[in-house]
Amino acid sequence: MTQSHTKSRFLLTCLAFLTVAFSTVTQANERTLSTSGSGSVSAIPDQMSLTFWIEERGNKLSSQKTLVDETTNRLINDLNNKGVEDKDIRSYQLQIYPRYEQNDDGKTEQNGFVVQREVQITLLEPENYDSIIDLALARGVTRVGQVKFEISDQQGLYEQALVNAYQQAKAKAERLATAAGLELKSTLSIAEQSMSRPVIMQMAEMSSRSDKVSLPGQQTIEARVEVTFLTQSQSASDN
Repeated sequence: MTQSHTKSRFLLTCLAFLTVAFSTVTQANERTLSTSGSGSVSAIPDQMSLTFWIEERGNKLSSQKTLVDETTNRLINDLNNKGVEDKDIRSYQLQIYPRYEQNDDGKTEQNGFVVQREVQITLLEPENYDSIIDLALARGVTRVGQVKFEISDQQGLYEQALVNAYQQAKAKAERLATAAGLELKSTLSIAEQSMSRPVIMQMAEMSSRSDKVSLPGQQTIEARVEVTFLTQSQSASDN
């Protein structure tokens, strides 16, 4: 083996050693730091869903069905005139079941039938709630079921809450890293610790009279994340 070849192998060996040594020193100066963060976004519900029941009691099914159908058609027509579109109205099939009462002898016996239909609407302008309820009751609705206040852009607001949660986790990591003589290099992983759930405020069923109600205040959408950061010592970053 020539002298030049020997020198070349020696230089390559030294370079390899230095590369490994540099990598070891770099990795030795790197650490991971995990923090959690929570974020929230507040919004006022911008839509609501209502359930109406139209009911007729009696002994003549055909006439009861006709009355329920007529009331339903009038209600839908009036809702359209109020700006509620057909796509936001769901009218379900008739429900028919026997009606039972106790006679003077204390025995239970059938006394005609109950014919009813459920109508659900989505109200995109919650401020019209009172007038819609008054209209429905005036048109023959016998019962107003659960009223739900909802946020239409639930997913978009939740994603913003996730961003806020990450920012909080990063700010927390920066403070801890500084206290420990470290600095953040990059984000290694983000784990979502929450999930998007519909924010719904329910009201109890109403009787056949309409009372003025207050719209709900702001609703809060929350998110949580756990973030792992890669750090290095401040002395290493100065070199």
